[in-house]
Amino acid sequence: MTKDVPPALRVCADPDNLPFSDREEQGFENKIAALIAGDLGMTVSYFWWPHRRGFLRNTLRARECDVLMGVPEGIDAFITTRPYYRSSYQFVTRVDRDLDITSLDDPRLRELKIAVNMIGYEYNNSPAARALGARGVVGLTGFPTFYNEQNRPSGIIDAVAEGNVDLAIVWGPLAGYFAKQQEVPLALSPLPDLDVRTRTPFAFGFAVGVRKSEGPLLARIQEALDRKRGEIERILGEYGVPLASSERAVQPGGGQPAKTEAAPATDGGSQIAQAPPSDKLLVSADEYQGWKWFHVYCFRCHGIDALGSDLAPNLRVSVSPEGLVTHDVFVQTVREGRPEKGMQSWKALLDDSQIEQLYLYVKARSEGRLAPGRPHRAVSIK
Repeated sequence: MTKDVPPALRVCADPDNLPFSDREEQGFENKIAALIAGDLGMTVSYFWWPHRRGFLRNTLRARECDVLMGVPEGIDAFITTRPYYRSSYQFVTRVDRDLDITSLDDPRLRELKIAVNMIGYEYNNSPAARALGARGVVGLTGFPTFYNEQNRPSGIIDAVAEGNVDLAIVWGPLAGYFAKQQEVPLALSPLPDLDVRTRTPFAFGFAVGVRKSEGPLLARIQEALDRKRGEIERILGEYGVPLASSERAVQPGGGQPAKTEAAPATDGGSQIAQAPPSDKLLVSADEYQGWKWFHVYCFRCHGIDALGSDLAPNLRVSVSPEGLVTHDVFVQTVREGRPEKGMQSWKALLDDSQIEQLYLYVKARSEGRLAPGRPHRAVSIK
């Protein structure tokens, strides 16, 4: 008597498109598809096709599969779940350059060497090239959107790390994933959800798509996504995907909310004064310095925005009320390390005041006061 074979969730995906998918099923979309299938008591089977023009025609419409991962929300070609993640384009710079650029209207952009993907998937200028061109920022260094053996998607991030360009504007999942792999610490800062000047969107939600006739399957997938919300966020964090905040304010100048000055705090640090509620990227001077220390020493193991990875835990949870890491435990652990867990001591590189700044940054992430993305610092008033 043979066991019943579990039904397969038939997925179409690109065989060479990390961090999204690959033939070894090592992309985050592969991991999320496996999570859905497991929840539904199914296995995953793949039909591989490069993500180029004609992808939809040769996959879902050809009935080679039933499911597409990572499709734009609300697309008319098929029905979709609610988005299971939302990301945005990112400014990418070296931490040691301390550029702190958060706006497309920053006058320094005219003087910097900027890298962008020059051709979008619809054979038009990419959103970044279009928005910069409207501002007269030209002479950009172009990188191809479509990859091959000679031109890999990591090339634009490599150019920043190697100092060949000053700044790149890159789609969030690519920026976060490849930034984590660099030996030089890189900083990510989100572009606005919408560029008011050109009406160009920079933030997008992504969902699971099925044929319009597959409503019952879609409903089951949505239920699985809802049940696995926490695990999906963990996977995205492991891959360095910067998540866009749906309520992030859009400024008329095309950037993030303007900096707000800070008043001295009674404990000797600086506290934010009169910060608008929408500005969830504004931090104190100490929290900002802690963010810099984190990106120099911690992010490779603890992930972008302290979300954790397969090497080290999510520090947001660790220092939360539900976690086990108090302030004193945090300081002691950073100072002395945890050799039994493979964590070195950092006391030769960070003094106690710097470890305190690191804690303040992680705590701001944990409490939700600091949204995903690169923070900008408040200016202390003496």
